[in-house]
Amino acid sequence: MLIPENLFDENIHRTVVPALKTHPKVLGGSSENLFAAGVADMDFKAPPCVLHAMQERLNHGVFGYEALPDELFCALIRWFDHRHRWKIEEEIILKAPNVLNGLATAAQSFTDQGDGIIVQPPVFFDFYDIIKENNRRLVTNPLLLKDGFYKMDLEGLDRLTQDPKNKMLFLCNPHNPIGRVWGKSELMAVGDVCERNGVIVVSDEIHGDITFPSHPYTPFGSMGDR
Repeated sequence: MLIPENLFDENIHRTVVPALKTHPKVLGGSSENLFAAGVADMDFKAPPCVLHAMQERLNHGVFGYEALPDELFCALIRWFDHRHRWKIEEEIILKAPNVLNGLATAAQSFTDQGDGIIVQPPVFFDFYDIIKENNRRLVTNPLLLKDGFYKMDLEGLDRLTQDPKNKMLFLCNPHNPIGRVWGKSELMAVGDVCERNGVIVVSDEIHGDITFPSHPYTPFGSMGDR
């Protein structure tokens, strides 16, 4: 099914529904004279193929408890293989309501209250909330800005991970909000530091499919095979 050429020309009024990005609690007032850029939410309609699939499901008319279809796992496995050259098995795939729930579950499962979780600011603000709400200790490893370019402070990360009270790193790959797509060598360096010091890496990779062709995204989990 082809996407219409004018798909991105229509001005969608988001205030018709209670969209978070145009909600007063985000904008602090009327959205008429403000550009809503504080929430990662598209201002374009979903493509026709998606709307068509959803309409077919709606037409069925019954919405009970359902298991995940086998086709979903097959599609996910094919996507990572074809798009990102990472071969994964269905057995390693776990379900979570969303990325933030996944981060919280990881913190609860592999750290104890009072343990340190490392973040690399400037970074997605919900990382801070998850750590604090789960009674873990926030540990910062700020990124280094030089000549308009951000890079990781690997020496600082090494020092922090040597503290046995720091048990986990929340990695953002690609990084939000600075836009860096971490390269293989950078990810390997992070992995080496954390493995050497016994720190678990939990990588938020929700933006992995929206990078420029010249900066391919590398799944952190694939580093063990490279």
